[in-house]
Amino acid sequence: MKRLIGSVLGVVLAAGAFAVAPAIAEPDVRTQLVDGSGKQVDSLLLRYGFEATWVLDDQKVLLRDTYWDHYLVTLKGPCEWMDRSKSFGFFPALTNRVRASLSYEVRDNQHEKCDIAKLEKVSKDAAKEMVAKLAQE
Repeated sequence: MKRLIGSVLGVVLAAGAFAVAPAIAEPDVRTQLVDGSGKQVDSLLLRYGFEATWVLDDQKVLLRDTYWDHYLVTLKGPCEWMDRSKSFGFFPALTNRVRASLSYEVRDNQHEKCDIAKLEKVSKDAAKEMVAKLAQE
């Protein structure tokens, strides 16, 4: 009886180890983070608060921090209320170090949340282009 219980327990532990192995080997990416060189990273350090926001369309938002670094936020799907909303925020807040393993959202008080798919640091020239194109519309 002890031998049977021991062998069953051994099989259960081995199966459990194989089930956990993929989770340990590969981190779960919920939000894609891209640094200034275009490389996908596990975390991104946001050093300063944001002072300017441009809603480019119903799926993209450009942010500028107080040091004038620019970040492009791309949503997982269209967020139709974005262009009409005067006030929205990010949850959890996009401060300090953001992590690819967390899910981030855009929220306001009156509409459903919109999930963020990607946060990428963009060059000043690329940001200027995006803002200029928005001004022409």
